[in-house]
Amino acid sequence: KTYYIDMREEVINKYKKLLSDCYPSEAFWTNKGIILRNIYELVNCLEFGTDEHCFRYHVNTDNGKNDFALWIRAVFKDDELADRLQKVYDRKKYLKIIKQKVKEAESNTNFVAPIQ
Repeated sequence: KTYYIDMREEVINKYKKLLSDCYPSEAFWTNKGIILRNIYELVNCLEFGTDEHCFRYHVNTDNGKNDFALWIRAVFKDDELADRLQKVYDRKKYLKIIKQKVKEAESNTNFVAPIQ
């Protein structure tokens, strides 16, 4: 019983980390100068703040580049999400995967999204 509670708490903490701001030194800077501090800002950036060229700069098949997945793995320690994004090169699919993860995290933590 204690083990289950400890594991649940660990999962909740992982979700909370994903939904929180990172340290300023870990922020992601896009090639357009947009600074991302959390997963919500990444969603907004992908949806409204970047054009296809900016997305392709950070995520492309030319050299298997996937800067956003690397950032998620390194900063938010979410290997599952990073793995899912690693081979996705379509911006709409990419965004859909992230939004699904955010919804999952919010529902498991009762986290209320900040107003952007």
